[in-house]
Amino acid sequence: MSDLLTILLRAAGAGLLLLAVLHVPISRQLKWKEEGARMSPANTAIFHVHAIFICIVLLMMAAPCLLEPSIFLTSTRAGLWMSWSYAVFWAIRLHFQWFVYKKELRQGKRFETILHWWFTLVWTSLGSLFAACALFQQGWWR
Repeated sequence: MSDLLTILLRAAGAGLLLLAVLHVPISRQLKWKEEGARMSPANTAIFHVHAIFICIVLLMMAAPCLLEPSIFLTSTRAGLWMSWSYAVFWAIRLHFQWFVYKKELRQGKRFETILHWWFTLVWTSLGSLFAACALFQQGWWR
C-alpha cells in the first residue's frame, strides 16, 4: 500500500506543480490584467497578492509530495497533522467548487461545465489521497 500511495503522492505533487505554473496562462485566458484595471488600486493589489500566494501554497504543497512523500506515510505527529490538514484543505476547496461558485457560471457552457467536473474530480482525489495517507499513518491501512 505504501508503494501505491508514494506513486499517487508524486503524481499529486506533479499535478499541484502544474496547477501553480498554469496560473500564468489562466490569468491571460481570464483577462485578470484587464479585470484588475477596473478595480480600485487596493483591490487590484490584494487580488494579485492573493493569486501569487495561491501559487506559493500550491508549490509548498507540491514539494513534499514530489521530494519526500514518506512524510505523509511515516507515522509521526507532524506527518499526521500534515496529512489531515491537506485532506481538510482540499475538502474545503471541493465544497467551494460546488457551493461558492454559482451554477450560472457554468450553466449552458460546455467548457465551463467540463472544467467544473474536472476540478471536482481533482479536489476529491486530493482530499481522498491525503485522508488515505493519514489513515495509513494511523494503522488503518497496511
